[in-house]
Amino acid sequence: MAEGLPLTVSQVCRRFPGARGAKHVTPSTVTLWILAGCPDRSGIRVRLAATRCGSQWLIKPSDLDSFFTTLAADPTTHSTPPTHRSATQQQRTAENAGERLKKMGA
Repeated sequence: MAEGLPLTVSQVCRRFPGARGAKHVTPSTVTLWILAGCPDRSGIRVRLAATRCGSQWLIKPSDLDSFFTTLAADPTTHSTPPTHRSATQQQRTAENAGERLKKMGA
């Protein structure tokens, strides 16, 4: 797809066939891709990039290309995303590590 004007959810729906005999994907499916994402071949969730404009979502055609390319990519080429921990989680991890070291005699 070429870069062009952003598409609405209903325009995206008309571009792709649905499952189990449905003519097109449903608006709720596309909205789910935006809000919750879809697992790729390695199990990592990938979200469709979109911009909220008033009461509707707008999706760039290039973002649709990126979304489907990422979903179809070979899982061995993915690097694991960094884990983001809160300061409290980091502190608990450090305390637990310290306790384990003490038990080991370090």
